[in-house]
Amino acid sequence: MRSRNFPDMALGLVFLALGVLILIQAQGIRSVPGLPVGPGLFPTLTGGAIAVFAVVLVIQSWFVSEDDVTLIPEGAEAADGSEPSGLFTPFVFGILGATLAALLVMPLIGFLATALLYTFSIVLLGGGRLRAALVFSPIVSLTIYALFAFGFRVPLPQGIWG
Repeated sequence: MRSRNFPDMALGLVFLALGVLILIQAQGIRSVPGLPVGPGLFPTLTGGAIAVFAVVLVIQSWFVSEDDVTLIPEGAEAADGSEPSGLFTPFVFGILGATLAALLVMPLIGFLATALLYTFSIVLLGGGRLRAALVFSPIVSLTIYALFAFGFRVPLPQGIWG
């Protein structure tokens, strides 16, 4: 019998629950009278996309064994020099910790500073170099901020700067 990729399946189920929760919460956002697109559109799209990709991850993990796929960046090593495996690795905990920290500090320091720190840490956690993180994180943060603030006209948290 072929082994399933249960860590990815569990991660897919967690993201499926998150996507469904976002969809349910987005349905409760009241629309602005007279506007064809309301403030609930982007959370609905985001929740739907998360749910769809989570279902894809669950289906893929059913057909692909854990040995065929890894969450660890290529070339990463554990502290003892061995190659880490499984769901509980420093890389996964680093991503989860950075995401949790971003959620907690965003109301205080705003979207732009949080996105800058978050993308910087994700690049470094993913095995990127310091120079790449210093170049990539401001470009991505400013692009996302401009897209939402000026393109979609969605206000983002300003934190202490606003």
